[in-house]
Parts: sequence; structure tokens; C-alpha cells
Amino acid sequence: MARRKGRGMSMKMSCQRCTKFIFVLLLQSALSASPTIAVSSASTLTPLPQIRRGSSKSDAFLDRSSAKVSNAFLRKVADIRSGAIESADKRLSQCARQRLTVLLVATALFNDMLQLTMLLPIIHTLVTSPPPLGVEGNSELALGIFFASKDICQMAMAPVAGILTSKTSPNVALLLSTVGLGLATAVFAEATTFWQLLLARGAQGAASAAVMCGGMSLIAETHSANNRGSAIGLAQTGLAGGLLCGPLIGGLLFERLGRRNTFRLAAVIVLMNALAQLVLMSFAPPERHIAADAKGGGQDQKKGGKMTLLASSRSLLTNRDILGVASSTFAIHAVVGVIKPLSQVVLDREFGVSMVHRSLIISIATVTYFMSTPISGWVSDHMSRPHLVALSLGLMALSAVFFALRTCFGMWAFNICVGLLGTSMGVAGSSSQSLLADLVDRNNIGSYSMAYALSDVADSLGLIVGPIVGLFLSQRFGPSSGVLSVGALCVFLTPVMLRIKP
Repeated sequence: MARRKGRGMSMKMSCQRCTKFIFVLLLQSALSASPTIAVSSASTLTPLPQIRRGSSKSDAFLDRSSAKVSNAFLRKVADIRSGAIESADKRLSQCARQRLTVLLVATALFNDMLQLTMLLPIIHTLVTSPPPLGVEGNSELALGIFFASKDICQMAMAPVAGILTSKTSPNVALLLSTVGLGLATAVFAEATTFWQLLLARGAQGAASAAVMCGGMSLIAETHSANNRGSAIGLAQTGLAGGLLCGPLIGGLLFERLGRRNTFRLAAVIVLMNALAQLVLMSFAPPERHIAADAKGGGQDQKKGGKMTLLASSRSLLTNRDILGVASSTFAIHAVVGVIKPLSQVVLDREFGVSMVHRSLIISIATVTYFMSTPISGWVSDHMSRPHLVALSLGLMALSAVFFALRTCFGMWAFNICVGLLGTSMGVAGSSSQSLLADLVDRNNIGSYSMAYALSDVADSLGLIVGPIVGLFLSQRFGPSSGVLSVGALCVFLTPVMLRIKP
């Protein structure tokens, strides 16, 4: 029995020695593969064990080796905690948060445009249905009022959205606008009269202003000028995706589920997006980027941070470069606003195209917009952004020219017109929004939100004024004259953008 017990004790000690030896080797290999570490305070180190009487030399060697390696391991842990390798981890964390921010904004813009365009194949059926949901008499006038209500409310609420974003934060503005968009979509499901539909459409326009202002401000605050263009381009790809998918999804769901279930499902999707925004902002809040290339140094930057909202708005409205960018946004969307209704008339009267074929032709603009937005965003990080905005103006002017050339070259000229229109919108969207953020940084204006609010006003104003002026001239002098007159504004603004310093 004594011999068996002795053999068991010796085997147990051998196992302990082997385990300890393997532990020492693993720690040494891990430390040898890591960067050199600095010496930390000795209070956390393990004292070297003394050689005990009766212990073998191998036990003493293993005890001392394990103590040395564990001390080096503790030094490394202390260095990580004190910040020796914290900068690399922070960069990785900031990069991941920037990707989450872009995904957050892209999803919000996708849902925004999806809700706005789902109505395109549905609203004619709703308005021409029997009262009280539909209208009696002039249904075309009711449709015009319905579609104009979105742009009017968006234009009116854009300054309010800018103030809300400036007073709170882009995170809060984006979250509240997404919730508002979901509630407005729910009203479409439960509406029983045309005026309730009109109210819901106006609420969608108001929420859309806050989504755009809050989303673009969030990207501008979390990205530097070097990668801001590609981030905005990727985010606006969500906008183009919603524009591309909205009519198709709306038509299919309306046929299968009906009006109420279609918009109930859409409202649930938007509110789930708002919940996802809340979760992401809670667990990985975006980190604000402090612009390092603004003129004037630290003192001016501090003054810009303390600038009041009134002073920031005054500086914004007196800055020629920012007004030039806003004017280019107005001109581009004015041409879009003219071509959109005239294209339906031209395709019907001059070419005799069916409604399905018309939808396919108009989708050319959506596809080119979807493709050009991320590409132009990436290009804007590598070349002059004012030149890209000038290029978008030139493309839109060419679109107006090809619209007029349809009488000579037929459908091919019209298809080129539609493709150039979508490309121009994609190039202008990412480059102009990035340029606005650059101008805010350069001139120390203060808040990005008011600059994006001004851009949203110009966007909506172009979609309102463009059709009014263009259609008036088209009735007097023919369809081409109205488009060419508004397109001439793009030619006039091109040298203005070329004079802006990159």
C-alpha cells in the first residue's frame, strides 16, 4: 500500500511539472509574438519563489520560470490597460462605428424613399375610388395636390428639422423622424377620407426632411473630409434602392394584401428600423469627428462651436459658395421636376408607348441613379468636389438637350435623356452633400444641420417651381422649350461651381 501511494504521489507531481512546463512555454510563445512592452509598476508583479528545502532543482526551475513569465504577462496586461496599444484598438472601433453609422443612415433613407414611392402604383386607384376615400370630379387635380403636398411640407419643415438636429443631435433627429415616418405610414392604412390621405402624405414629407437632415449631419460629424464622400455615396445608395424597389413592392403587396395590410406591414418595418437605430445607438454610439482642416486654428474652432443658431444661419445665408451649391441643387431638381410630367405626355402622344413600357423607360433613370451614386461618392474623395458638382450640372443640361432632340432621333435620344438625368442626380447627390460639409468646416459656420436644411429646401423648391415654370412655357411654346429653359439654368451655374476652391 505504501509503495502504491508513493507511486501515485510521484505520478501526480510529474503531471503537475508537465502542466507547469507547458504553461510556461505557451506564455513565452505568446509574449514573443507580441510587441515590446514597457516596464510597469512592480506592485502587480509576482515575487519570485524561494527554493524550498526538500524540493528538486526541476521544481525550483519551473517555479521561477513560471513566475518570470507571469510577471511579463502582467506587465503586458497593464500596458494594454494604460493605453500602450489602445490607439490601434480605438482606430478599429472607430472604423467599425463608422460602418454602422453608414448602414444606419442608408437603411433610414431606404425606408424613407420606399414609403414615398410605394404609393405611385396605388394612389390613382385610391383617388378615383368612390368617396369619401376618393374624390368626385377632377381626380387629376386631386392627384396633383396629393403629390405636391409632400414637397411643400418637406420644404416647410426642413428649417425646423435643421433646428431640431442642431439643438439635440443627429441621432435624436434621425430616430424621431423614422418614428414619425412609421406613424404617417400607419395613417395610410387606417385612412377613410381623401383628406386623411393628404394629411398622411404631408406628414411623410415632414418626416423625410428630418431623415435627410439628421442622416447627412450624422455622417458629416462622424467622418473626416478624406472619406466623407464615399460614406455619403453609400448612404444615398439606400435612397436610390428605395426609389427602385418602392413602386414594385407597393404594387405587388397591394394586389395580394390590399391597402390596409400593405401599409400596416410597411409601418411595422419602419418602426422596427427605428428600434434597430435605438439599439445601435445605445450599444455603439457614433463618435463625432473633429475637423482638423478648418481654417483659423483652435481658437476659431472654439468660436464656431459656441456660435449661436442665429449667427450660424446668418453666416450660412451670406456665404456665396454654400449658396452656389444650394442653387445647383435647385437647378438640377427643377429640370427633374419638368421632365417627370412631360415625359409621360411625350411617351403617350408622340411615341404611343404603353404604360408598362413607360415604366420600364423611366426605370432607366432609377438604375443609373443607383449605380452612379456610390461611384461618384468614391470619386469625390479623390478629386475636386466642386468640379463634380459642375459635371452634374453639365450632365443635366445635356439631358435637357437630348429631350429636345427626340424629335430628330426618336426614342434613342429620349432614352439617353433619361439615363443622363439619373446619372446627374447620382453625381450631384453625393458630391454636393460632401462639399457642403467641407464648406461648413472651412468657414467655421458651426452646425452641419442648417446647411443640409438649406439643401433640402432647395431640393423641394426645385421640384415645386420647376414644373410650374416649365409646364407654363411648354404650353406656350412646346414641350421642348420648357425643358431647355430650365436646363439653361444649369449651364449658367456651371462656372459658378468651377470657381469654388476645392
